[in-house]
Amino acid sequence: MGKKILIFSAGVVTGVVLMILIALMASKGNATDDGITIFETEGDCVSCNSFEVFQVLDSGDALAKEFEHGTLVATGVTVLFLNDGNNSYYDDQIIKIPSGKCAKQIGVFKYGTRAGLERTVPIVEIRDK
Repeated sequence: MGKKILIFSAGVVTGVVLMILIALMASKGNATDDGITIFETEGDCVSCNSFEVFQVLDSGDALAKEFEHGTLVATGVTVLFLNDGNNSYYDDQIIKIPSGKCAKQIGVFKYGTRAGLERTVPIVEIRDK
């Protein structure tokens, strides 16, 4: 009887260890728990247009919509600007892209909307073209 309990206990412990290892392996990579994945190399220019912040996240990062150059007509493109500690974003803020620069994609951000939909938007930084 004692041998059966020992074998059963060893099986339970082995199962728990395997589950922990699988969870650790699944969480490796550039993705974080907050939905942010940063690329190893920067991507293409997403836009040279201005953006308007419509939501600042608890992290200080800002979701913003692109507007056509010189107008207030939204293009439908939504991006995330990361809070690098030098910027403090606020709702309705206009982020202008200086001449010779563009909003380059450096990653992606996945998040859930209030309507229960999952969205994925580019993470951008203002960089040289």
